[in-house]
Amino acid sequence: MARPHTCFVQAQELPWSDGAPGNPDVSGQSKVLSQDSETGAFTAILKIEPGFSRPGPVHFRCDVEIFVLDGALEVNGEQYTKDCYAFWPSGYVRNSTTSEQGCVLLALFDGFHQPILGTPPEGHFREDKLIKKLNAYEMEWQTGDEGSVTGKPLSPTIFTKKLRVDPETQEQTFLYAALPHHAPPPIMKGKFGHPMIEEVFVLSGEYVFGDVGRMGAGGYAWWRENEMHGPAGSEIGYNLFIRIYGGPLKNKFLEEESPFSFTPKHNPALPDHLKAFGAPYSFIDPW
Repeated sequence: MARPHTCFVQAQELPWSDGAPGNPDVSGQSKVLSQDSETGAFTAILKIEPGFSRPGPVHFRCDVEIFVLDGALEVNGEQYTKDCYAFWPSGYVRNSTTSEQGCVLLALFDGFHQPILGTPPEGHFREDKLIKKLNAYEMEWQTGDEGSVTGKPLSPTIFTKKLRVDPETQEQTFLYAALPHHAPPPIMKGKFGHPMIEEVFVLSGEYVFGDVGRMGAGGYAWWRENEMHGPAGSEIGYNLFIRIYGGPLKNKFLEEESPFSFTPKHNPALPDHLKAFGAPYSFIDPW
């Protein structure tokens, strides 16, 4: 995948563009967080204008994930409001797509954003991968063995809501939350990374990397394989949307100790095209 390592950028710093990558005719705007120059895959915040309507049937030749950040979207008569999630496999038919009040989505396309009229060829759509709708707000947080996303139990201060696990690749999507006063765990003496890609979007709270800075709501990372960062923690807690690419989630921890502070120097690792948007988040003390 030709997406550069990004750790991290605040979405608030990015400009809005008309339409979406590969489809400038969409009635709305987008902030592209990361994009694959070869496959057309991308992750973006999509803002859909009130009154949007796309008649069907149409489908996409790529998998699509959405998480609703604000407003409401209706697809095939199903209402997706704030904190709702869906995974629509390639070929999933939308007979109708509307948004009466408008909405803001975190959208993840695994290919070009090009709606195709009609239904897909027979056998193209994988219904076993479909997650039609989950309301994450109504789901219970899990910890320990039940909440594990790595095969190892979570600590009592970490919680997950599992949204999706691919039945073949074990790629997954989940919400990941920590209580306040979450210091780096003993196993995280220094930096850590993964042999696969981890995509992170901060829904609320603060997520802190000791070597790159403090992410606030809207913070985004496309964390490439074997890139090492950290240690990581949070003084006030966080709720993260995490997507794993390239297999099951595994962690690699370095033995060499690295410094950690809840307020580290802002030093993001950004590709050239994002460096102009690498300003720190404007954290405001409540008092």
